[in-house]
Amino acid sequence: MRRHAIEMASMLLTIVVPAYNEAGRLGRTLPKILAWLATFPGGGRLLVVDDGSTDATGDAVRAQMPAHPNLDLVTLSRQGGKGAAVRAGMLAASTEIVGFMDADLSTSLQHVGEAVTAIQNGADVLIGSRGLRRSQTVVRQPIYRRVGARVFRELARQVGGLPDTPDSQCGFKFFRGPVAHDLFGSTVIDRWMFDLEVLRLARYRDYTVQQLPVEWTNDPDSRLRLTVDTLRMVRDLARIRWRFLTGRYGSPGRSA
Repeated sequence: MRRHAIEMASMLLTIVVPAYNEAGRLGRTLPKILAWLATFPGGGRLLVVDDGSTDATGDAVRAQMPAHPNLDLVTLSRQGGKGAAVRAGMLAASTEIVGFMDADLSTSLQHVGEAVTAIQNGADVLIGSRGLRRSQTVVRQPIYRRVGARVFRELARQVGGLPDTPDSQCGFKFFRGPVAHDLFGSTVIDRWMFDLEVLRLARYRDYTVQQLPVEWTNDPDSRLRLTVDTLRMVRDLARIRWRFLTGRYGSPGRSA
């Protein structure tokens, strides 16, 4: 990991962006995030986690680092999965508030300020949701993906033992810094089900979880493979449930 010589403690916010083979996309979206952070009054850091990419993802980030001292890069030695990349970034953050967004910016940047305000007003965890009344979907998922989402929510209840939420899988979540370290320091799921593990653990530890209606645009270049990844999802949901049943997540109640 390369760190710039800046005083991170003076910053309020870290945005973590997990990236696997995203060289082309980051060239378009990093400038947008950095431009937004330049206007953010509390000061903000952008931390990209390269999940063992085989393209020039790392180079795309490093090319912009000299002009942006608040841009940093964590590089994983091999692909671990989105959950592993997000975990590495969240644990590397040292600011008061930390959150993660997808590299495609499918959730509008306008919601970052709202997430920060919600946490400053008492939320421990803030999750973006496409399922609330005031949410807006600019480009919808194809029908087969929407049907798959319904099946997934049922699996989450039946296999994972998780209460239904309007949209647990939206890639837009923000946390109080100490809460992020507590939760992600206790998680083990490396792929798609890491969101559900974190949210169930947040409830188990009695953190305040709020939802935020968001404007969202579907990305047709999704990395989700419905056949292979569905089997992994079922396996990971069962693993989460087993870990709770056997006390692997420790005692309930707040740790941060």
